[in-house]
Amino acid sequence: MTLIAAFVAWLSVASVVLALLYRESMLAAWEEPVLRCPILILESDDWGYGPSTQAERLDRIADALAGVRDGAGRNPVVTLGVILAGPDTQRIRDGGGRLYHRLSLDDLRFAPIREAMLRGSARGVFALQLHGMEHFRPATLMRQAGDPAIRAWLTGDSPPPTEDLPPPLQSRWIDAGVLPSALLSESEVLEATAEEAAAFAAIFGTAPEVVVPTTFVWTAGVERGWSRAGLSVVVTPGRRNESRDAGGEIVPGRTQCFNGQTAAGALTYVVRDAYFEPALGHTAERALAALRARALCGRPALLEMHRFNFLEPDTADKTLAELRALLRSAIAALPTLRFMSTAELAQQYRERSSLLERRTGARVHFFIRRMAEVSRLRKLAWATGAALPAWLTYVLTRPGPEPSPAR
Repeated sequence: MTLIAAFVAWLSVASVVLALLYRESMLAAWEEPVLRCPILILESDDWGYGPSTQAERLDRIADALAGVRDGAGRNPVVTLGVILAGPDTQRIRDGGGRLYHRLSLDDLRFAPIREAMLRGSARGVFALQLHGMEHFRPATLMRQAGDPAIRAWLTGDSPPPTEDLPPPLQSRWIDAGVLPSALLSESEVLEATAEEAAAFAAIFGTAPEVVVPTTFVWTAGVERGWSRAGLSVVVTPGRRNESRDAGGEIVPGRTQCFNGQTAAGALTYVVRDAYFEPALGHTAERALAALRARALCGRPALLEMHRFNFLEPDTADKTLAELRALLRSAIAALPTLRFMSTAELAQQYRERSSLLERRTGARVHFFIRRMAEVSRLRKLAWATGAALPAWLTYVLTRPGPEPSPAR
């Protein structure tokens, strides 16, 4: 009996110690709602300002999506993170490269791109999201105009792809002209967030709901600005990153974000932490594995799929082929799979809809699954024996059948 008591005491102490060490992650895993069916959203950023070939590429993406439906009859949705403006290269060139001049997406030269976006939206396969006015901070970029590469980018013959800029300069909500980066003033942030929300509404005829921070670097002040401007959803990588270091790398943020979490004002966080970039070698099989892993934890799969995958003819063909393969295999492997937009997902979280698990036992079961995804915690739990009571609880709380979520 003494040995058993000592063993139980050891497990209790080990469990308490691990709970204290990982309390932030545990709290987030418990508070995050549990989805009762797999959800797949394809998130594609950087569309808008840039090469004219985007219009044709967007129509091809829409055609690929329109032929696929989930069990509820819904088409897959690709969210388009839209960049609303960029440099007017001719005016900058004519002015000797001294002043920045903006060319907005409402210019006639971008009409085919805008119309392709709106056609896809009307078909229900695109959802437009705010990515930013520019994919950079103009004042920061102009201070680098003495660099021959930056000057050539600003003064070329056609709208340049923002993907060609150095990564630190693509961060809009910090000043990364000198590294480590510096914060922007609150007045500048509030003015800029209001300006870009108004520009989105003027260009597309509807106010933006969802914002995707460029390079996933933003601050609490930027969130306050978005909230004041009427935005309701922020796409995050799971943390709010607020700066870049002396080498230009993103400094991992301390603020953890989880799906359905409420941020500044009435903002809702959603998490995009999986990738589907065929131009970088990401396959449909790999994306399906990411979808399965998130479904097992009661989480949605928001797959990152940037514009650069479609700009070149060869990569566009490859990406479309992999996209079709992913959708076919996902529907076959996960019969209860649901397609929706990011705004719709956030609404499900806010309304605590029938897509969310309410049974306490089932939520405990998914909580343990989520914590098992934390590699170091899992190893420590098995090493100390604390995994044994967790495993027993996991088995005892296995969810039984329940009516399918309302379609």
